[in-house]
Amino acid sequence: MSRTAAVVLLPLFAAALLAQRQGYIYRDMETSTLTEVDPGYCHAPAEAVERWKDWKFGLRIHWGLYAMMGSDASWALPYSSREFRQIYGTRYQYFNPIGFDADGWMRMMSEAGIKYFTFTTKHHDGFSMWATKTVRESLHLTPKGIRSGEGVYETVTIPYSVMDTPFHRDVLAELVAAARRKGLGISLYYSHIDWQDPAFAWDPFNFHYDAGFTKQNDPARWGKFIQQEREQVRELLTEYGQVDALEFDIGWPKEAARDAAALAHMARELQPRVLLRNRGIGAYGDMYTPEQVIPAGFQPGSPWQEIYPGGQAFSYLPNDIYKPAEWIVHTLADVVAKGGNFEVGYGPMPDGRFPEDVVERLRAVGKWMAVNGEAIYGTRSYTSFREGDGIRFTRSKDGRTVYLIALEWPGKEIGTKLVKVNDGATIDMLGVAGKLAWHRSGDAVTIEIPAAIEQKRPCEFAWVFRIRNGQN
Repeated sequence: MSRTAAVVLLPLFAAALLAQRQGYIYRDMETSTLTEVDPGYCHAPAEAVERWKDWKFGLRIHWGLYAMMGSDASWALPYSSREFRQIYGTRYQYFNPIGFDADGWMRMMSEAGIKYFTFTTKHHDGFSMWATKTVRESLHLTPKGIRSGEGVYETVTIPYSVMDTPFHRDVLAELVAAARRKGLGISLYYSHIDWQDPAFAWDPFNFHYDAGFTKQNDPARWGKFIQQEREQVRELLTEYGQVDALEFDIGWPKEAARDAAALAHMARELQPRVLLRNRGIGAYGDMYTPEQVIPAGFQPGSPWQEIYPGGQAFSYLPNDIYKPAEWIVHTLADVVAKGGNFEVGYGPMPDGRFPEDVVERLRAVGKWMAVNGEAIYGTRSYTSFREGDGIRFTRSKDGRTVYLIALEWPGKEIGTKLVKVNDGATIDMLGVAGKLAWHRSGDAVTIEIPAAIEQKRPCEFAWVFRIRNGQN
């Protein structure tokens, strides 16, 4: 293996260690000390929350310079060599995704049955995927800078955004416009941290980390990171129209907790209907988002969303191993049965196109959703979310219909003891014409499945039995 190849592949070898250290370093900042909100603060209105909960199925898109480097988003940077960081810093000069097609992305999502998406406007590396006007003080660790010639690095001060690249197009603006044409919900991811700007030197992963940097000993620099984020969040919430959610990540030190609260206040004033992710703003958030750990059962309290990569990483990796479409369907059914939304995570390639393996999986999920979406969209949790390992339940909002989702083909019949069925109830299978025969034996209800359905199943992966007018 060449030295250059080793430098580029280093982040992949660090992935296991990174997962452990990441949680340890940032845990306090993510949870925040803001356990109560100020008097008069208003969360997102109920109708906005209900609409978001109705969507159920989303796509989480990580895309940035890291797509060119074989890194899981920008997480490779703090674990890589100086040379890797320097090379990474030059990539904006070559970022030119001529295959990017915002309308094509929206068609892919719509065909998959996806109702909304979350796009990474800025990850931890500080690179902005929109036409930000906020200029970074400095960009890189010693020896600082961006490559201006072969083997030569120099310090630069620029917005460090997609507008500084050969592509020179506002990716976010194109995505937002395309989403509105297609009627998809819009959520924006934004990281509270920036590893390359010395104003964030309190962060142990920042390239300019200064353990002695505090609000008291350098108030001017301390104020810069707060103002920088305020201005960028203001841009996102004023220059792109109404968005449905703003999803912060990580957080600020405890000493900046009141400033984080002020940031939440500003976001709420600019867009009263926007849902805010709770990371870094604690009680001011409207939802929380477990990642790669699916809750074991119902989650009380705030609305929640499970986030899980469809491959080994959230962003594009060459030769990634993608989970099958069946996994997406089963995870979606499980999460929705527990009362949450599910966002599967994928990243486009450096040229702006999604890998064909991703497109194929989403297309297969879309076929399933075309048959069974009624059991997912706009539903709420039933009194029990599962029966055994192979059944999940959802219900209609009015409670008159229960959906029994079989994760494995049940054979000639399927039974339930948990759904209370009235004598006058009707049962059918989504995607199949006609009613199904059923009978009761004590507390159990057994649904009969004709051989004709077995021979011509309406879909793959999971099968939905609709029980109308059951007593809930």
